Amino acid sequence: MNSEMKDTCNCAGRCVTPAIRFSERADGYDLTAEIPGIGKTDVDLHVDGRTLTMKTKAQHQNPAGFRTAVREFEHANYAFSLDLPELVDISTVKGAVDNGVLKVSMQKRAEVQPRKIEIG
Repeated sequence: MNSEMKDTCNCAGRCVTPAIRFSERADGYDLTAEIPGIGKTDVDLHVDGRTLTMKTKAQHQNPAGFRTAVREFEHANYAFSLDLPELVDISTVKGAVDNGVLKVSMQKRAEVQPRKIEIG
């Protein structure tokens, strides 16, 4: 795979590139990004050409009288941009956010997916 991350940090305020894992399956690819404190309504995920871009807008507010005792992550905006492999069928890119983890799945183009050949 010849994909590279691009710097897309043009967020207002603090902007962080999240920890990302990009893995290949026989029929496609999966991307997982850690975006703690971010819900699905705060994520902008889109594809332009072969470039997948994700930006978030952190909207965290502490309740009245709240005092932080321990912090494991910083509330920040997250952003990344990634050139997708030529094998990806762009129309199949799907994303979901659950408990601060963005999961993106995409299929390989049909002509490059493994297939069983019937013997006649």
